[in-house]
Amino acid sequence: MNLKQLFGAMSATIFKICITVVVVLVVFYLSVSAYDFGYAVFADTPLSTGEAVPVSVVITEDKDTMEVAKLLESKGIIADAKIFYVQEMLSDTTGGIQPGVYELSSTMNSAEILAVITAEMEEE
Repeated sequence: MNLKQLFGAMSATIFKICITVVVVLVVFYLSVSAYDFGYAVFADTPLSTGEAVPVSVVITEDKDTMEVAKLLESKGIIADAKIFYVQEMLSDTTGGIQPGVYELSSTMNSAEILAVITAEMEEE
């Protein structure tokens, strides 16, 4: 085996090891991200603890669930619109967000927020 062949074999082996390490790191990162997202969906913790400061939120008829979630995120009531969207989709009140003006707070968890903004549907 000459020096060229030895160098070629070593280069190929190093390249394969690098590719394997990259694949393992990507799989690990995706796994941790998926776990964190799932935990956030099912933990259902409020954004903040402490004194409740009410925030007025206006939900119009033309808003879908994701637009409502983005509105709540922009008002500082929830941490992540995507997580709230998934929580709403998994709840018993899926698609039941009612238009109106609501007083919400960042000390409310998602279940409490959904109970308030879907209240009209439950009364009927």
